Amino acid sequence: MAGHNVLGRIASIMEDLPKAEKKIAEVILHSPETIVNMTASQLGTEAKSSAATVIRLCKRLGVESFTQLKVMVSGEISHTSPTGYADITADEKIDDIMDKLLGNAFQSMQDTVSILNKDRLFAAVDALEKASVIYVFGIGASQLVAQNIAQKWSRIGKTCVCPNDPHNLVAALAGSDENTVFFGISNSGETKEVSKIVQIAKDNGCTTIGLTRFGGNTIASKVDVSLQTVRAKEEELRSAATSSLHAQFLVVDVLFYTYASRNYDRVIQNTRHSRAEIDHYSNN
Repeated sequence: MAGHNVLGRIASIMEDLPKAEKKIAEVILHSPETIVNMTASQLGTEAKSSAATVIRLCKRLGVESFTQLKVMVSGEISHTSPTGYADITADEKIDDIMDKLLGNAFQSMQDTVSILNKDRLFAAVDALEKASVIYVFGIGASQLVAQNIAQKWSRIGKTCVCPNDPHNLVAALAGSDENTVFFGISNSGETKEVSKIVQIAKDNGCTTIGLTRFGGNTIASKVDVSLQTVRAKEEELRSAATSSLHAQFLVVDVLFYTYASRNYDRVIQNTRHSRAEIDHYSNN
């Protein structure tokens, strides 16, 4: 991982936690400086829960032990606290709106970098390198991310297809081979159309990659390689939809430039060639 951001991970999955684990999480977020001096039993008692529940929460966060969690929390609280997410208010000045949006974008990208799993990124790059064809699909705002993936990899010589019609995609996957990759995008990780196509792709021997928000979700549990972004706080006007896009685009960029760095000469050559062809088309 590029960092830890365990407090961000806790806040990200708070709404989905079982009641007992949620109590533990609330104590950690409310008094992080206090819990670093507690035992698991003491924290469990403070939260009117149990030491076993503390350990379950640690495992859910991808942390091996409560001791490791305390070390991570201690490191975070010794640095500047995050700015947090902010939503607009009625009749707000445009300068304030710009400042809030800039802060939200920075926060979502900073938090996402801190939870990115390097092993999964490398596994995704491996799969994309071997792919004879890449199919990428998302619904709604996630379709924008899917189109971005298709545009990037197509420019460097990969056959990357982003169908709008799921029926056409299913038909294509039915005739695919083991070198086919399906890349599904869903912020919630619960988009039914994407989840169904992930399963169809797996049934037909494709390698599957998913991009979802952090935490347990259907798509993350199904795919071969799960990439995840931080879950930005949902505000009344859904500014998190904007923040989630920033985070998703960042993961795509990290994935793309990791791929490009590994295949540098070929990527540069293909990029120059595609740029020249576009210039030729535009000028004639």
